[in-house]
Amino acid sequence: MTALRSIDQILGLAEDGMYLPDLLDRVEAANVDMRQFAQDHGKASVKIKLSIALEIDRLGQVQLTIDDEVTTSKPPKRKTAAWLNGTGGLTAENPAQSRMQIRDTGNGTRELRTPSQA
Repeated sequence: MTALRSIDQILGLAEDGMYLPDLLDRVEAANVDMRQFAQDHGKASVKIKLSIALEIDRLGQVQLTIDDEVTTSKPPKRKTAAWLNGTGGLTAENPAQSRMQIRDTGNGTRELRTPSQA
């Protein structure tokens, strides 16, 4: 009687040997998605959660229940900054910062002057 000594041997028992290849296919697909996500957003991650529950009866029979979760990165949340105005509404302009008015100062021609010419 050979004892199961590695995790892949235990996972290989589940669903008549069909579970482990399915899990590996899903992890590989997640890795492909992760590569594309990293190219699109600069960084990506994959998280693999594996749970193995064991129950034993009086006769020594062990029931293995295996559960997994393969999750990939989510797109970044959209963010912006806004301020509250005096009435409690949102505004895109910072009320503590004065607005700069730009005015036309000439006929549109530019010249370079040194401090001694000013």
